[in-house]
Amino acid sequence: MDTKSIHGKAQLKTVQAICIAAQRFYQQAAKQVSDGNLRYKFAELSALHHNAAQRLPIEAAHDPAPNLQAELIAVQLWYQHQHTTLTTETAQPLALFELYSLLQKQLSALKQLTLLMRSYSAKISLAHLTAALQIACDQLPARLKVLPVDGKNIQTKN
Repeated sequence: MDTKSIHGKAQLKTVQAICIAAQRFYQQAAKQVSDGNLRYKFAELSALHHNAAQRLPIEAAHDPAPNLQAELIAVQLWYQHQHTTLTTETAQPLALFELYSLLQKQLSALKQLTLLMRSYSAKISLAHLTAALQIACDQLPARLKVLPVDGKNIQTKN
């Protein structure tokens, strides 16, 4: 057995759970942000995650990789927590600023999982999700600069 390849059923189920949690978070965040460009980007990310959750071939995989699984679960929990927070209060600029780091973590985990996956259909689905997230992640810092924090704009690292 090739130790660099895995089937990853547990990871694919977690990626699907991330997509569902992210879709809900972005949908709620899009309703609450005042900036039109950011609202559009969040609606786009919501649709992207919804479509990815529908297309992941969960049944095509087996055997988890524990380190990667923990990283994926951390991303899932962040989305779930922030969605719960958004349903009771408005979007907090600090939480939205954390979003860029979270997307970087999500991208890293998805890239690793894509490389390790044996299932061709899973590789394709993950590659499409990763590419779309990379594009969104590249565009997000400019959109986040418009969020006020105590009367100042958030400065991001570009």
